[in-house]
Amino acid sequence: MPVLWITVILSLLLALVFLALFVKEHGRFHFGSPERAALLPLEDDAPPAQAQPQPQPAQSTPVSARPATPPTPPRSS
Repeated sequence: MPVLWITVILSLLLALVFLALFVKEHGRFHFGSPERAALLPLEDDAPPAQAQPQPQPAQSTPVSARPATPPTPPRSS
């Protein structure tokens, strides 16, 4: 009979530990959603660094004027 009481006490302790951990974890993601939590492992750790514009060196010779787009070949019908 003492085994029954030990089993009941251990089961209640495990249930209380589970409940306490559940409440703690639920409070941590208060503003999240299950979909967001499921995608967390796929996120990058840090956002990529933004590229700083590099100053262009002064050119000694002028650049010839080129068209903005390359000419397209004529289409044959």
